Amino acid sequence: MHTTVPKAYKERYDTHVRPVMPGNPVSLKTVVAVAEARASFADHRTGRECRPTNARLAGITGLSVRTVQRASTTLRLLGVATEVVRGRQRTRAERFASWRVGDRGRGWASVWALHDNRFRTLSPHPGGSLLVHKTSPKKSLTTTSQRQGAGGSAAPRRRSLDKQGLALANAWLCDEQSPPWARRYRTGAPWAAILAGPARHGWTPRDLNQLLTDWIGTGHWLPDSPHKPIGLLGKVLATHGNLEERPAALDVAREEAELAAARQRVQRQFEEREVADQARQSGREALGGSGHAAARHALNEIAARRRRRGGGTAR
Repeated sequence: MHTTVPKAYKERYDTHVRPVMPGNPVSLKTVVAVAEARASFADHRTGRECRPTNARLAGITGLSVRTVQRASTTLRLLGVATEVVRGRQRTRAERFASWRVGDRGRGWASVWALHDNRFRTLSPHPGGSLLVHKTSPKKSLTTTSQRQGAGGSAAPRRRSLDKQGLALANAWLCDEQSPPWARRYRTGAPWAAILAGPARHGWTPRDLNQLLTDWIGTGHWLPDSPHKPIGLLGKVLATHGNLEERPAALDVAREEAELAAARQRVQRQFEEREVADQARQSGREALGGSGHAAARHALNEIAARRRRRGGGTAR
């Protein structure tokens, strides 16, 4: 709260947050307040299992829900928090199960993990840069011993990149939910070969991120800055096995069903409104019909008789 977050804010807010959230500035005081509120819900030993709702955080910090959301996004972009499981609406069966135990909530809050700065650069060698390596003496190069035959120095033919894998890799790098270590390379070319298989089976960036989330959820460890990210992703894909089973397929199908139901509901509302408009127009047209004219004439005669009867009584 008081060391990692302020330091990350001062070092990377202008480069990592401001370009992603233009026109939505968040002050250091607000970010620290939300970080402090989240830390009170997290496991103090691991920083995991932080799952308060935005409304709960807003009540603790005295901020609006929208401000809490912007501050949480800032923590994620600064690399000091990770949204492990994204929040979602509860299904019908889940709501009934929650109501039976007295829980009236209609959704599940996101699960966050608070951690140290994931952008910190570490030396791959335990001794760091201070370790002095022994160098072997240089060998003399002679034309008789080192010269290669004709065509021997030609570079090997480079294999063409898989277009589907390259497209999936580029889309994954541009996705906001992708881990920062996925953007270690400037383009998606290094990822094209490993993502060729998932791309042929219709995978999306959401499937890849859900795969990594499931990997963490099953008890595996995912480093903030892996030494070989391509090899790590290959291991996760190999553990998953069947590429025809997309990790986010069920969530996508559920959201599509909810969207279709919402569209049908809106369509029914439009149809009902059209029927009501037609009925209203028919009523307006009936006001000038013969029946209404006869009724008005009869009412006028009744009123005239009452007036005549009242005048004669007075006389």
